[in-house]
Amino acid sequence: MQGSPAARLSARDAALTVLREFRQGRDLRSALNDAVATVSDARERGLTTQLALGVVRNMTLLDYYIAAASSIPMRKVEPRALDILQVAVYQLAFLDKIPASAAVSEAVSAARRKLNPRAVSYINAVLRKLAAELPPVVADDEAERLAVLYSHPAWLVREVMARLGEAETEQWLTENNAEPPIYARVNTLKATASQVVASLEERGVAVTANALDGTLELRGTGEIKRLKAFRDGWFYVQDPSSTRAAHALGFAESGTVGETDREREAFTVIDACAAPGGKSFAAAIAMENRGRVLSFDTEKKISLIDDGAKRLGITIVEARAGDSSEHNAELVEIADRVLVDAPCSGFGVIRKKPEIRFKSADEVAALPALQLRILSNCAAYVKRGGTLVYSTCTVLQRENEDVVATFLAKNADFALDSQTTLWTQRDGGDGFFYAVMRRATA
Repeated sequence: MQGSPAARLSARDAALTVLREFRQGRDLRSALNDAVATVSDARERGLTTQLALGVVRNMTLLDYYIAAASSIPMRKVEPRALDILQVAVYQLAFLDKIPASAAVSEAVSAARRKLNPRAVSYINAVLRKLAAELPPVVADDEAERLAVLYSHPAWLVREVMARLGEAETEQWLTENNAEPPIYARVNTLKATASQVVASLEERGVAVTANALDGTLELRGTGEIKRLKAFRDGWFYVQDPSSTRAAHALGFAESGTVGETDREREAFTVIDACAAPGGKSFAAAIAMENRGRVLSFDTEKKISLIDDGAKRLGITIVEARAGDSSEHNAELVEIADRVLVDAPCSGFGVIRKKPEIRFKSADEVAALPALQLRILSNCAAYVKRGGTLVYSTCTVLQRENEDVVATFLAKNADFALDSQTTLWTQRDGGDGFFYAVMRRATA
């Protein structure tokens, strides 16, 4: 959405537009991208993003503050008034460079343009109270307090706390609310790591080699598609945790993809839930663009895989539309490696998709059954002696270890080699899980 000059918005008005549309059910990133396009100044565009994502990341805490200063129950606050209050209180609580007086004044001005005089008076009164002092977060127990303080559902905090304890759970929550870096993997079919780093640094991008498999951490990229190294296919964007899941297929092992040219050309990988294609690309590059990678996803998503493979110069990836929960007789025992990156709750990628935190326990309750169905179906595609990798971008045991245990109990010809949970506060990348299973030779 490219607005005309007359339609250009301030950062705060653009952020309010994002929050209104998100509240009405629109995808957060789509709403944000369109709203940013209506802001002409680069600094204001940055502030728009900071305000909109900051409010979503901290919404429970912001509402806690507002409720403490409100003269009326929160359920009776008009949604547009609440949007204005959330943007202002986010500035009071998190943005030291914006004076409290400016945050209050801008909010009251916005209220005057959009709301009735009574709502304006209400907003002014709430913000003046909070500008003077933000109340401490008080709750019945530590899990509830952390849930409010870091704006995560209490049930999720309790589940993670049962695994990590209080101190590390707070570290995990802190990481979830931080701005994530962009990670890149070098496409060794086209360039070396030093060439990629030199090209990026020449354009002002700060590059740091990440400890996880040499992934490059990028800062200050701007619009990444404008970078020459990206356009030329020298790298692709992939979180290091996702890279590790792809590498769990075992390509680092000597002779994995065959000792002879004939064996290499025949080596087959199936990526069952592939879009946007990063794991398929990692496999193809590790295979030196020899053999084949069959990448399955929905009809709407396979163009993402095709476009990415073309940019990277990868010719062995075949993107196909297909439902991985439904049996495909043509694929039975054809693959040396099968990767099932199953649909999941996504609680490992909250820092990238802050809206995920609003999922309820009921919304994700049915996922393990679907994951098991996909895993069980795709297991039939693994050759005797082949490898099956199951992965998710969540940290919930019921979607990870429990699914694997149930699968293995019902499939005696598969044995668990290893399973790993990656945590952002420990490993630096996304929260992730992957399990490596081997199929018996007979």
